[in-house]
Amino acid sequence: MSAPSIPPFEVFSVAGFRTECGVVLPEARLAFRQRGRIGEGEPVLMCTAFASNPLGLGYLGSDDGPLAEERRWLIDVELMGNGRSSSPSNTRHPHGGADFPRLSIRDNVTLQKALLDHLGISRVAAVIGASMGGQQAVQWAVSHPGMIGRAICIAGNARTTLYGQMFLNVVASALKSDPDFKDGRYTSQPTLGLSRLSEAWAPFALSPRFFSEGRHQAHADMAADDLAGFLAKWRTRYHAKDANDLLSHLAMWAANDIAATPGCDGSFAAAASRAALPVLFAPISTDIYFHPRDAADQAVFFPQASVEVVQSLSGHAAAFGREPEDREAIRSLVGRFLVD
Repeated sequence: MSAPSIPPFEVFSVAGFRTECGVVLPEARLAFRQRGRIGEGEPVLMCTAFASNPLGLGYLGSDDGPLAEERRWLIDVELMGNGRSSSPSNTRHPHGGADFPRLSIRDNVTLQKALLDHLGISRVAAVIGASMGGQQAVQWAVSHPGMIGRAICIAGNARTTLYGQMFLNVVASALKSDPDFKDGRYTSQPTLGLSRLSEAWAPFALSPRFFSEGRHQAHADMAADDLAGFLAKWRTRYHAKDANDLLSHLAMWAANDIAATPGCDGSFAAAASRAALPVLFAPISTDIYFHPRDAADQAVFFPQASVEVVQSLSGHAAAFGREPEDREAIRSLVGRFLVD
């Protein structure tokens, strides 16, 4: 079975976009798509994750799911650095490639807010995302609490932990170890580095029990008789991606912290207290780099936060519906939260 095609998108642009790091992009581009019952009621904003596109959470809208297009107005917004929104790979000199500025999750929220203003939308029913998409949802709740009804953070958090930063450093270092990477000034993609990144990521993406029980054998992208066979498939996962785009996302993820929100004086508690709306943290029970206990520890600082742990052996991959039971559990959870 062939992979589903990446959906088409529109582009919203902002001229003279000042990033948090101080660099002004002559043009900031946001890939987005409106779908479903456009213009009816309040839309739901869907945020993409690491190196991803709107297909990542497509299961939430399929088969009469909680975000079925037949019932809701949906707006997909794509994370800068994914190769479709402004990214190292599609930005002109002097800010392209290795010179692309270090962006933050808040930079993305600022650009998304500008899109909603452009569309004449003053309020959304919810902001939803998984992983880095969940980080955006939480930042929306902190930065613009009056604009959103609810925020749903699936397998994400409000501040990247030290463990998360160590993991991200491992995979970034693996990519940059390729001599052809040339400090990001490569003339062709550093394929060896992209393979090394994928191999370094492999032990983190799912849980040990997922493999011990042989669940990987049910998936074409992982099924193999031994390690060599598994890695032969797994190492190609990012071969179609741009190395600097991936590093842009890894750096953005590692630096994420709502405490850096302007006006909060570096206080996590002060930032979280701004989110005066229902916020759902939905960690995965076996997720290694977005651990459920870390999510619970952060959630206590939010006035109306709830934590619902998704039981799964799929690790972080459960957030994107790796197994049928993952999809059903998260669809049910999201559906209940949106109507409570």
